[in-house]
Amino acid sequence: MIRSWRIWLAVSACLALALAGVVWLSVFALRLDRADRQARMSAAREENVRLALWRLDSELLPLVARESAVPAEAYAAVAPVPGLLDARNAPLPEGQAWIASPLLSGPPEHVLLHFQVDSAGNVSSPQVIEASLRASLGVAPPRVAEEVLRARLEHVSRQLGGLRLREALATRDAPASKGSPLSRVQSKLSSSFQELKNASEYDARSRSARQAANQNVVAYQAQEPSAARANPRAEMRALWVGDALLLGRLVQVDGQEVLQGCWLDWPGLSRWLQGRVEDLLPGATLEPARGDVTATGEGRLLAALPVRLVPGSTSAEEGSSGALSSLPLVLTVAWSGVALAGVAVVALLVGVMALSERRGAFVSAVTHELRTPLTTFRMYTEMLSAGMVPDAARRQEYFDILHREAERLSHLVENVLAYARIERGRAPARLEPVAVDALVSRMEPRLAERALQAGLMLSVDIPPDVTVMTDPSAVEQVLFNLVDNASKYAAGASDTRLHLELERRGRRVGLVVRDHGPGVDPATARKLFEPFSKSVQAAARSAPGVGLGLALCRQLARSMRGELRYAPAREGGARFVLWLPTA
Repeated sequence: MIRSWRIWLAVSACLALALAGVVWLSVFALRLDRADRQARMSAAREENVRLALWRLDSELLPLVARESAVPAEAYAAVAPVPGLLDARNAPLPEGQAWIASPLLSGPPEHVLLHFQVDSAGNVSSPQVIEASLRASLGVAPPRVAEEVLRARLEHVSRQLGGLRLREALATRDAPASKGSPLSRVQSKLSSSFQELKNASEYDARSRSARQAANQNVVAYQAQEPSAARANPRAEMRALWVGDALLLGRLVQVDGQEVLQGCWLDWPGLSRWLQGRVEDLLPGATLEPARGDVTATGEGRLLAALPVRLVPGSTSAEEGSSGALSSLPLVLTVAWSGVALAGVAVVALLVGVMALSERRGAFVSAVTHELRTPLTTFRMYTEMLSAGMVPDAARRQEYFDILHREAERLSHLVENVLAYARIERGRAPARLEPVAVDALVSRMEPRLAERALQAGLMLSVDIPPDVTVMTDPSAVEQVLFNLVDNASKYAAGASDTRLHLELERRGRRVGLVVRDHGPGVDPATARKLFEPFSKSVQAAARSAPGVGLGLALCRQLARSMRGELRYAPAREGGARFVLWLPTA
C-alpha cells in the first residue's frame, strides 16, 4: 500500500504546479490588460490631438488670410488713389488724391502692431503717426493708447535688428533641401506608424492652410479694380523673433523691396486657442517651436503658426488609468475557484484517507471479533464431538457458551448488514404511531436478558399513554445496541442498575438508556458516532466490538426523523437519548 506521505507529496506537487500556472497566467493577463488599456488611451489621446490641431488651424486660417489680404499700400499712413476722375470726368494726375490707411484705426484682435521695414532698415507703423496728421485726416484715435503703440514699435525695432526678418523670410521661402516632413519620416526605417500618421496629418494641414490663404487673397483681389492689383499680395509667413511672434512678407513698393508684417499678441492668442480645444484636451498647452520646426515633432505642430501643441495629462486619462477593468474581477473569480478546488481536493483526500484508514481498522477489528467466537466454536465443538465432556451439567454450560457466542456473532453480522443497507440508500423507515409502553414491554425480556448476562439489572420506567411516530423494528435495534454497549462497558460497576427511562421535551419524546459505569472520556466522545473508528488495538484493550453500533443507531434514528445524543450522566456513567417525534 502506498504510504500516505507519498500521496501527500504527489498532491502537493500537482497543486504547486497548478498554482504556478495560474499565477503565470494571471501576471501575463494583467500585463496584456495594462498594455491594452495604455494603447487605447494613447490612441484616444492621439485622436483628440489630431482633432485639436485641425480645429486650431481652422481657427487661425482667417487671421493669416486676413493679414495676407491687406494691400501693401495700407502699411503707409496715406497712399495715392489711382484711377480717379474730376468733375469733368477727366482723370486726375497721380499723386493728387490720397486716402488714409485702413490700419490707422488700430490693430485688430490678436494683433499688437502692424509694421513695415524699408530697404534702409527703418521700421515704421501705420498705427504710429503724428497727431497733426491724424487730425488732418480726420481719423479717430486708435483703440490702443498711442504711448503703448510707440512702445510696441520701439520693441519691434529692437527685436528685428536690421534685416534679420528679411533673412528669416527668405530662408522660409527657400525650398527645403531635406524634403517634406512626410518624405523624411517615410525614409526612416525605424519610424513608427504613429509618426508616419502624424507627418501625413501635418502635410495635409499645411496644404489646407496654404490653399485657404491663397483663396482668400485671390478673393480679396478680385473685388478691387485692376489698377489696385498691380502689386500682388504675398502670403504672410509666421516666425519667432526673440519672444515675439510675427507675421511677415516681402513685397515691392515703388520699385523697392520692403518687409511688411504684424506683431501677434501671443499670450492672448494662446489663451484663446487653448480655450478652443479645452473640451478635447483640458490640460493642453501651446509652446513656441523655434528653429527648424519641420525637423522633428510634425505630429504636434500647427500648420498656420510655428507653435507646438503639448497635450498634457487630462483628468479623463488619469481616471482611465486608475479605472478597474473587468479582468481583475475575472481573475478574482478564477482565483476563488482555484482556491475552492484546492480546498476541495485536500478535503476529499483527507476524507478518503481517513475513510480508508477506518475501513482498514474495521476489517482488522471485525477479523478480531470473528476470530474469538470461531475459536470458541472450534474448541467446544471438538470437545463435545470427541466425548471429552461426560458431565451433563458441564455439557449444558458449554452449550450455553456456544449459544451466547452465536448470539454475539449474529448481532455483529446484523449490525454490519444493516449499516451496509443504509449506506446503499435503503428506503426510509416506515413510520407508524406506536405506544411507547407497549413497545418497551415487548422488548423488555430480551433487553433484561442481555443486561443480566453482564451482571446488570434493567430498571424500566415508562409511563403509559405516550405515542410516537416511529418504526418499531428500528427502535428495537437501537435500544438493544444501547443496552448491549452499556452491558459491555458498565459490567463490574458498583451500582448494577441499568435504567431505561422516558423524557419529554416539546413535541419530542426521548428514550433514555443510562448506566453507572466509568462513562466515556472526551477524546472517545468526539468519535463516538463515527463508523469504523475502533482499531484492533482498541478492540483488544476495551470491550468487544468493531465501533459500528452507535454509528448505525444514529443513522437509524435519523431515518425515523429522530436523533441520538450522548451526554455524561450526573450520577456518573454514560447517558444516551433516542429522540422521537410524537404522534
